[in-house]
Amino acid sequence: MMADEHVLFWEKKLVENRQILETLDSGQFKAGEGGVRDAQTLAEVRKWAKRRVAECEARISARVNIGAEI
Repeated sequence: MMADEHVLFWEKKLVENRQILETLDSGQFKAGEGGVRDAQTLAEVRKWAKRRVAECEARISARVNIGAEI
């Protein structure tokens, strides 16, 4: 994969994970066939999604910095 392809991949994942956070914030998050009502599960999913957003942002930043050095 070229650097631009990596950035596009991580940008797509960033959007997906931000959408998960948005659905959590709006109370619309569903897992499987039904809604998730358990507060602990929601907290774990939120924590996971926030970690993923941070990871995506870091990977995009790293790729952009690599591109700037070329």
